[in-house]
Amino acid sequence: MNPPSRPCLAIPAFLLACAPLFAQTAPAADRPGVNVPTKVSTPKDLDRLEALKLYGQGLLHEKDHRLLEALKSFEQALRLDPDAAPLHRATIPLYLALDRTDEALAAFKRVGELDPADVETQYLYARQLRAQNKTKEALAVLQKTAANAALKERPDLRAQVFFDAAAIHEEAGQWLDAEKALREVAAVLENPAALTADGSLTRDEVNARAGETWERIGRLCLKADQPDRAASAFEAAQQKDPASARRLAFNLAELNEKRGKFRDALNQVDDYLRMQPQGVEGYELKVRLLRKLDLGVDVPGQLEAAAKADPHNAALKLLLAREYRAAQPVKAEAIYRALIKDSPSPEAFKGLLAVYKDGGEVGAGRLLLFFNEAVRAADKVNGPGDANQAAVARGLLTAAREDPVLVKRLLSAARDSLQGQSKLAPATRGLLALLAARTRQLDFAEKLYRSCLTDGTLSKEAESEVYSGLLTVLWQAHKYKELLDVCDLGLEKAEATSRVLFHIERAQALMALGKTDEAVAAAEAAVKDSREKDRVLTRRVHAEMLSQAGKYEAALAECQALLKEYNLPKEDGLPGTGLPAANGEGRTSPGDVRFIRLTLSGVYLAAHKYDESEKELQLILEADPNDATANNDLGYQWAERDKNLDEAEKLIRKALELDRQERTGTGVLGPDADRDNAAYLDSLGWVLFRRGRLAEARTQLELAASLPDGADDPTVWDHLGDVYFRQEEKGKALAAWQKALTLFDAGRRRIDDRKQDVGKKIKRLEP
Repeated sequence: MNPPSRPCLAIPAFLLACAPLFAQTAPAADRPGVNVPTKVSTPKDLDRLEALKLYGQGLLHEKDHRLLEALKSFEQALRLDPDAAPLHRATIPLYLALDRTDEALAAFKRVGELDPADVETQYLYARQLRAQNKTKEALAVLQKTAANAALKERPDLRAQVFFDAAAIHEEAGQWLDAEKALREVAAVLENPAALTADGSLTRDEVNARAGETWERIGRLCLKADQPDRAASAFEAAQQKDPASARRLAFNLAELNEKRGKFRDALNQVDDYLRMQPQGVEGYELKVRLLRKLDLGVDVPGQLEAAAKADPHNAALKLLLAREYRAAQPVKAEAIYRALIKDSPSPEAFKGLLAVYKDGGEVGAGRLLLFFNEAVRAADKVNGPGDANQAAVARGLLTAAREDPVLVKRLLSAARDSLQGQSKLAPATRGLLALLAARTRQLDFAEKLYRSCLTDGTLSKEAESEVYSGLLTVLWQAHKYKELLDVCDLGLEKAEATSRVLFHIERAQALMALGKTDEAVAAAEAAVKDSREKDRVLTRRVHAEMLSQAGKYEAALAECQALLKEYNLPKEDGLPGTGLPAANGEGRTSPGDVRFIRLTLSGVYLAAHKYDESEKELQLILEADPNDATANNDLGYQWAERDKNLDEAEKLIRKALELDRQERTGTGVLGPDADRDNAAYLDSLGWVLFRRGRLAEARTQLELAASLPDGADDPTVWDHLGDVYFRQEEKGKALAAWQKALTLFDAGRRRIDDRKQDVGKKIKRLEP
């Protein structure tokens, strides 16, 4: 899907009330451009009359919140009267509500062509373009609207148009253009009578907003290094809104700093800080001025006093901790830890890690202890688990992973801890193992997991996670024989881990080793050893192993048998979600049929039965349009077949957004819990490649290749090689394809046509 539509940008506080909603527009017969025939004499008149009836039907449907029926009526009317601007206008809010953004934008554009005097719709068009990150197009529409003579009759809308244009210019660093646009806003606000006539604003409110506008103009002049114009603008702001004088003191302090009048600036910033403003800009300015004046003032002491007087200003405490970091790191650490406890933020985590990093190996040891405390408190094995401490542990991992030096030191401290028999919690070792794995320290990750199995501290509740983590690391290291040994060990000694896990891992490892018959046999053992709750899973794995062994008919037969058995009607008569198992041992979940169809789709795909594969995914999406996997897989298959590319991109983007929503706010710990799914990024990169958007495709595929799951995926590297080749970077293309071939040879995926294709591409490039 397109990037999730942000709501239209809210009009800032100092501008006028928003324009009327679309639902408030007058009936079509009362608006310009609607021709209601008084005498029906031609087929065209009949069409217009029928279109008007359909328009009325659509309005009734919309009033009853029947959006699809309303849109259908409007679209039928448009087929009869395609040049009626009100009909196009009526479709816009419905298209937006149904996430059909491209059609909404086309309707906006058409209204502008048919009814140039409708400046309100054109302004909303610009806002929607901006919400879609199409800032150049938005600015062009705003500029065209600003030049429209009809805008002169709407001073409120004129202010909004020029304000939005100023915001776009400012985002682009075009200070003078932004200033020019804001001066147009100020000019509108110079005539309060025109803005207070309807009673929505008082004269004082208009003057206050005029003061804020001049203040912003002054700040733009400062950015443009025009101090004299800035001074004039700030003076105008004070005249318009004398009550804002103290707030404006900060702007004047910055102005005097630029002029070299540091003492005047210090007096003004002190006046500003008496208001105890939230944020830290004023305090940062004061610190700069004190150091420029070299007055011998205890800067941290002054900041500490201010922080005590304003205890809820987290930004001020961060500044104080930063000041203490070099001279008094213990104080800095205490402030950061208190902030993390009370109001955690990425800045607080990064600041604390900077303190630990400054402390070298000793600092890394202190970080390890702090991290272990948080994980132990968050670990649900020892009780209900502390959600705040889980957030602390997650924040530490997220911040630490971005610093390779700190990660290396942290893992070194963990090695020392293991050698010294220090009792790191098993959950801590598991998370450190994940961190080691993502930094490709697979041997140490393996050692951490194995230590959990051998030191006698592992609880039954955590046993499954440790075995699963160890098997994953061995898989990433391509240690398939060692993986088989761990599976055998688990089948013999594990007490709280499902035997199904070990059978399935054995099957996949044997398939990677090319032992297809043994792999199928291991999958059959999983089915025999499973209880009802795992039966669908194990039979799906059996079908996948049959498929990878090239036994497509047998794999399809197994999937079809599963569908026949589990795709039963619900008790309420709705089909297709899976009902309780008949034997009473367990119950099938609504997701069972979904998983079966995903497996069946994969088998059809491997057998080159593409239409059948797509049909299964479409059936999943009919039942649940928000199934992330089905959205991604269908989008990817369409991209592979070079069809429906616009819709394919929308599906993949939707999958990414759904996946992000699922990960947001969860209690999942891990160094990559906030990362996008590498497979979905690969799909997005591939559809962008198919659409000829090479630069965007490269960005997504390089990001996918940088993630642990993507780094070991040969398809990602194959796609990346194709992008490099099309961009005429043949050396990079060759390296990417060689990486893909290495991963294919390592058994990371079943050897199929793609491996042969990669080999052919390499031969064409090799000398």
